[in-house]
Amino acid sequence: MPDLETLLGWRGRTVVDRDGEQLGKLGDLYLDDATDRPAWAGVRTGLFGRHESILPLDGLIERDDELVAPYPAQLVRDAPSIDPDTALDPGDEERLATHYGAASTAPPANEGAGASRAAPEVLRSEEEVDVGTTGMRPAERVRLRKVLVTDHVTKTVPVRREEVRLETDPPPAGDIERVEDAGEA
Repeated sequence: MPDLETLLGWRGRTVVDRDGEQLGKLGDLYLDDATDRPAWAGVRTGLFGRHESILPLDGLIERDDELVAPYPAQLVRDAPSIDPDTALDPGDEERLATHYGAASTAPPANEGAGASRAAPEVLRSEEEVDVGTTGMRPAERVRLRKVLVTDHVTKTVPVRREEVRLETDPPPAGDIERVEDAGEA
């Protein structure tokens, strides 16, 4: 099963059946009640994409610019009708699983009528309790991106410079008499 980012990127892409017949565009993703992971996808079919058929994400593969469903087109079109504006409830999931599960044992379209059918299989699973840590596992993808940000700021900046200033002090008292004597002579 592809990761969530890939599945979200598939939205709006063309979906074809296993024989290459176009089914429609991939639309909404539906979560599995038990795992809260995407398990079903809506395919907008019919005139102007007004009808939506639900198909399992499991088995959907990417080929060139299309998504290939492992089912014949008629099986997808005959899927149980589900209200696209509501979440799938367990009953809806069971009806869809039964519809596609029964189809998964049917012979492919290219096999003759005399081909043998495989016995239906069920995958049984159990929960196990494990206490402790199991090590690091990826939780999400994170990217660091360096961007250039320009801030326009008005700020007063102190500027220092050297100046030469002339300061005058009165002359000492003895120097004034000498200047006056020099002026009389």
